[in-house]
Amino acid sequence: MAGSGTWIYWFLKDSAGLPGKNSIPTQRFTSTQMENNTMTKTILITGASGRVGRAAGDYLCSKGFEVIGASRSVREDDSCYTDTVQADLLDEEDVEELEEIIKEVDAVFHLAWNIPEENFDTHKAWKGNMEMYHNVLDAAKKGGVPTFVNGSSIHAGAGKVPAYSVDADFENTPQPYKNSIDPETDFDLRKENPQKLLDPREEKPNSPYGWHKIMTERILKKATRKGDFDIGVSIRIGGVNSEDKNELEGEPFYPTLYWSHKDLGRTIAQILKADPEQKGGYHQFYGVSDNEGRVFNIENAFIGE
Repeated sequence: MAGSGTWIYWFLKDSAGLPGKNSIPTQRFTSTQMENNTMTKTILITGASGRVGRAAGDYLCSKGFEVIGASRSVREDDSCYTDTVQADLLDEEDVEELEEIIKEVDAVFHLAWNIPEENFDTHKAWKGNMEMYHNVLDAAKKGGVPTFVNGSSIHAGAGKVPAYSVDADFENTPQPYKNSIDPETDFDLRKENPQKLLDPREEKPNSPYGWHKIMTERILKKATRKGDFDIGVSIRIGGVNSEDKNELEGEPFYPTLYWSHKDLGRTIAQILKADPEQKGGYHQFYGVSDNEGRVFNIENAFIGE
């Protein structure tokens, strides 16, 4: 997209107001606007009916971004998105239609994942999740999408902290992590021993689900380094809930891994606005707020700590 000329880019929507194959131009931007980052950015979020997708979409819409929510069950009138599209990412025809939509976006935030089939507590992997990931990633490559954001998980790197596993094994959690996540102590790893904060690049899964998330990180890293994307980001997402609470009943360690809707939204917004000349390449970090007792290193190139 770089160059000295003035190029015209059309964003397309069909007659129903949704992105699609039978589309008519509704908005256009020049290359100068794109280079100056003054145009409205468009992002497609898969897994749009989930908690993370809805929280991100709601924040981004409030800041003026165009947000397309895609999932099998997303509603057309969902206020978290400016546009929606129902798509089964394992269906060939739906994926082909999504490929047309993706050609017109600036970024993809991939969150689609069959949680009932595969989560940190299911004790199994499900190959359909990786198939969906590859389908969306390949569509983004074909469409020339500059930025791809991968929704990974803390479970790809929290193997050192058994309290975060399905067994919630607090007793066998080693120090200094045990003291830091213990709600009965005042010890805070951020302040007392920050060198021990969990490195977001370290691969320490605590489940088959965690291993699958590591695979998604490796694949995106390779694709970005090959030049398929200007910016590739894997975010190891912590605790996000629909009511945006930093405490949940029955989960004593949740406050240390909570990621607020605001922090989530502003992180994605900053990635969308990032200049590839300054922040191009692959990034990987934890999506966790600066909580008391936090054991994750959350520093990143987009919003810092």
